[in-house]
Amino acid sequence: MKVFAPNKQYTGTSASVPFCNGVGETEDPRLLHWFKSHGYEVEGLPESEDPAEDQREPQEEIPEVPEENAEKEPDKEVKKGKSAGQKAGE
Repeated sequence: MKVFAPNKQYTGTSASVPFCNGVGETEDPRLLHWFKSHGYEVEGLPESEDPAEDQREPQEEIPEVPEENAEKEPDKEVKKGKSAGQKAGE
């Protein structure tokens, strides 16, 4: 079944499902329900017979943005020796 990401330009892997331009495909009912509960549109998703099944999360934490695309904080410069506010000879 097709899964449509909230970000229509998303290309990457979420919950082990590869997405290209916001569209992925899987037949795993557990993942389909997970995507639906997290704001994705799922095409032709049948209603679950067991409502408790919808509440289960995949065992692995699934980031919305792949790590390689996530903004990283720049490394902070580490100064050694005298404190930054102290001048040489003080």
